[in-house]
Amino acid sequence: MKTTNTACLLLSSMMWSGISIAAFNDAGTEYSNATTKSYVWNEALEPIELVNSILCFTAQFNMTEFANSGPYLVLADEGACFDDSEDGSTGQSSGASNTPSYLKAVANVTRESDSSPLIANVWIPEMGTGSDEQAIRFKAVITEGASDSDPFGQFTFNFDFFDNFSDLTALGGGEVLTVDSVEGSIGFTLYESSQHGASTYTQSASVVMSSDRSDGIALTSSDNGGAYALSFSSSNVLLQNASDFSSLPYKSGDNTGTCLSRTDFDSSVNRYDLFNASTGAQIDVNSGFPIRYASANDANYDSYGYIGYWGLWSEVEGAVTNGETVVKDDGGVQTPYTVVTAPGRLIKNTVKTLSLSDARGVSFSYWDNSVFSDSSFDQWVVSYMTASQDSVGSDGFYKTGKLSWGQNGPTITAFGPTQIVLSSNESLYMYSEQLGGEVKYLQGKTSLTYYEQSFVNGSETGSGELLNGGSVTLYCYDNCPIGTLAIGDLGTWSGPFETNGVQRQFTFSTSGGNALTLVSVNSSEPVRYDASLTQNDINSTPNSWGVRSGPMVTSTVTNSYDIYDPSIVTEYYVWETGLQNWNQLTAITDGSGDVVSFEKPIQFAYTHADANDRSGNAGNFAGQTFLVNYGGNGDFWGIPYSQTDERYTPEFSLADGVLMGASNEYVIKAREIEQSMQSATGQCSALTLSDPAVAVPTSVTGSADIGTMPIVEGDPSVIAGVTQ
Repeated sequence: MKTTNTACLLLSSMMWSGISIAAFNDAGTEYSNATTKSYVWNEALEPIELVNSILCFTAQFNMTEFANSGPYLVLADEGACFDDSEDGSTGQSSGASNTPSYLKAVANVTRESDSSPLIANVWIPEMGTGSDEQAIRFKAVITEGASDSDPFGQFTFNFDFFDNFSDLTALGGGEVLTVDSVEGSIGFTLYESSQHGASTYTQSASVVMSSDRSDGIALTSSDNGGAYALSFSSSNVLLQNASDFSSLPYKSGDNTGTCLSRTDFDSSVNRYDLFNASTGAQIDVNSGFPIRYASANDANYDSYGYIGYWGLWSEVEGAVTNGETVVKDDGGVQTPYTVVTAPGRLIKNTVKTLSLSDARGVSFSYWDNSVFSDSSFDQWVVSYMTASQDSVGSDGFYKTGKLSWGQNGPTITAFGPTQIVLSSNESLYMYSEQLGGEVKYLQGKTSLTYYEQSFVNGSETGSGELLNGGSVTLYCYDNCPIGTLAIGDLGTWSGPFETNGVQRQFTFSTSGGNALTLVSVNSSEPVRYDASLTQNDINSTPNSWGVRSGPMVTSTVTNSYDIYDPSIVTEYYVWETGLQNWNQLTAITDGSGDVVSFEKPIQFAYTHADANDRSGNAGNFAGQTFLVNYGGNGDFWGIPYSQTDERYTPEFSLADGVLMGASNEYVIKAREIEQSMQSATGQCSALTLSDPAVAVPTSVTGSADIGTMPIVEGDPSVIAGVTQ
């Protein structure tokens, strides 16, 4: 199972809680009433991250609402609790990581009486992807709810992994038990063992603390990080690490270790919400709705999916095809829609500018033919450097590193700096995660351009909108695609584009044989990859991620280079095409044949400052501009992350109450905070490491033997933690 980067950490939320968040504006507003979850991460807590991910995941099931209501269906947001660092969307594609990814689960919650245990049974038929895919059964028996005196409550929690629910080939499982045998103490034990191919992964823990959580002892172990011993008081934590439990130094009388503070933390925020800066009301984004589709392509709508701004998610990838009927179920009333797909998608770009003086410190990515010819790295790292501040010969953009993508993230090898020399009116194409994607610089200008982007899906037919007349003609002056792309066109960066530099015209229409597809007037061909190509065919080409056109405008310009002059062109369109779902359009039409429109994420430029930083010190990011986005429900992105092994940490965190948006119309508040304990060298002399009062388990005592997954008809009762 994948590890979490935003988990609702069971141990840390109880052991290290205590940070309060100040309210914004008036009492009683949604901003003021919004709660913030805080948890502490430390490498010693890694063994319980799997369980915390599971608890975070199942918290989306709203179980207490459905006690004794029979089995019910849930679509849970896997990405909210589990990290998939293998997503290939980073870099040269737009928005793949935002494509919905929900998991179907069935839950059945029972309780004989108010004084009886709450029993929750959960079946997840498919979780993970590729070799990590497995079926999971959970069983939780809760005999006492959490309280101020016992924040864990009393429960047993078992989970079993299977290859699938058809043959039930066991892949391991685990168990979490709360401690109830030590008077005046609370805590829990964990044991989990899972099979991954020929390898077995095991982790275990025992945590026992006083009922007021002022002191305690813990042992944790995992095959990845070895064994840890912890002793903590209300002020500090003493920690030791070794390859296994028997090798921990305290076992031979050595009580030395790393001393950390329980009161002083470094904080990083993983999730935020936006609120109306005047009223404090939470901002909602209506970006889609659940659907049902027929897995056998008949009238039996037995499978589930989600359609929205980012595209379509289905239980089985690729199961829903062009022209297929899907239904939205509202209280038993089914509304049919027709799926419409296109081999690419048109993207509207609203031009934003950033002065070169503010570009220093921003990291850019850059690709040229040398990247493709040299297999030792994947892209150039580029920085804007000045003669006065960076000891280079002249101001300009410089190659400063070679970036390679590996299993544990990117690795950068220092290079140069070597200046990228541009001829008169030549454009430099780059990419910046910080600025939201594509970045262009026109030689001789004092600023570069970046873009707020939104997808065109064919619903833009209202008065004054792009497709009001049913079609539009677009004019291209640079990187104009030739038409349908065969394998021979994809072998070089320039292969997909016209080479003579003359103006080319394209059409985009809501109807016809090439509906919602860019068509070259010059070649009369749709701009797409040839239908016979597969991903394997193009993996060795520089265009394996897809192809993007140059800017296209709705009226002509005088000079071809004017297309990059923000004083002349403030809005343009690009066409993206490829073989992956993030390179293509999926939409739905209603009974009148009109494309259904969804709200796009809220997007705006933000400039960081010391006063806005959660720590009070913005460091190297002070004065830097970021293109940030909000998709609702804690989904806020655009702040850069750094990666260490499989962990991702934001480079900075925003303080609560920071005003944001073009007119300061929004205010932000943290939804989920990860804290790391600061060093407290010399302050742990009163702490002693020892074995916890309850031994670390070496096996499980129960199982999630809950029988066959029930068949549930109808729409999901809960989607991503929201009861429908």
